[in-house]
Amino acid sequence: MSFTLSTDTSCDIFRDELRERGIEYIPIHYTTEGVEKYDEFTRDEQIREFYDLIRDGEMPTTSQITMPEYDIYFGELLKKYDGDIVHVTISSGITTSPLFARQVAVNILEQTGRHIYIVDSLGATIATRHVVDAAERMRDEGVSASDAAARLDELVSHIHTWFMPYDLMHLKRGGRVSGPSAYIGTALNIKPILRFDPAGALVVMQKKIGAGKGVAAMLNVFQNYATQKPHKVYIASADSDLAEGMLKKAQALRPDCDIEIGWIGPVIGSHTGCNAVGISFVSDKTRAEI
Repeated sequence: MSFTLSTDTSCDIFRDELRERGIEYIPIHYTTEGVEKYDEFTRDEQIREFYDLIRDGEMPTTSQITMPEYDIYFGELLKKYDGDIVHVTISSGITTSPLFARQVAVNILEQTGRHIYIVDSLGATIATRHVVDAAERMRDEGVSASDAAARLDELVSHIHTWFMPYDLMHLKRGGRVSGPSAYIGTALNIKPILRFDPAGALVVMQKKIGAGKGVAAMLNVFQNYATQKPHKVYIASADSDLAEGMLKKAQALRPDCDIEIGWIGPVIGSHTGCNAVGISFVSDKTRAEI
C-alpha cells in the first residue's frame, strides 16, 4: 500500500468492513436519549433501532470532531504507520470538522515533516463513500498520497448526490424548516429535493408533490447526467421503503452500472429523519455545470 487511508464515519461504511479493507477511521459523535455516543455501527439492526427511536419522537443531535480529537487520532496513526496519510472527511459545507483536520495536518507537518493529506468529500454518507472507494483503489494501485489527494479533489466535483427528506415535521422539530412551511408542506405532500452543491452545502433544487414524483425527479437527473461509463452508484436509505423500488428503477435505467443501497447513518440521519432516500453517481459534468 502506497499510503495509509483514513476517513470519518460519515461515510456510513460499517466499521468492521472498514477494518477489513484496511481503512482507519475516527468516529463522529451523536446524542440520543441524552447520551452522547460514538458512531460505531456495524450491522443493519443498529441503524433500524436508531430510526425506530426517531419514529418514537427522539430528536438526535450530532457533534463535530474537534481539533484535540484530531490531534490524538492523527498522532496515533503516525505512531502506527510509516509514510503519508490520506484522510477523507465529511463536507466542510455542513460542518467545520474538515477545517480542524486541515489545521492539525498543517501543525503536524510543521512539527514532524509528516504529510497528512485532507480530502474534503464535499458530501456525506454515500457521497463520502464514493470518495473512500476511489481512495482505496488508488492506495491499492500504488498511487502516491499526493497524487491520490489531487485526483480525489478533482473527482469530488464530479460526484453528484441528491436527497429527498421525507418527514417535514422532523425537519421542523430540528429547526431546519419553519413551522408554517412544515405544516403546509405536509398538508400538500410536498417533498423537497436537495443536493450537495459545488461548495458541499445542501441546497433545495426542486419541490415535488408526493414521494413518487420526488424519486422520479432524482432518477431523471441520474439518467440525464450520469457518465456513460459503467461505475458504482449508491442509493441512500434512511430505513426507507422507497429505496428498493428506486434501486430497481435505477438498475433498469443503467444495467451496466453496479448499483447498491447504502445506509444513511446517524450523522446525516439525525437531520433528515426517517425514510429519506437519495442517489449518488459520477458525471462527466461537474457540480457547477448542473
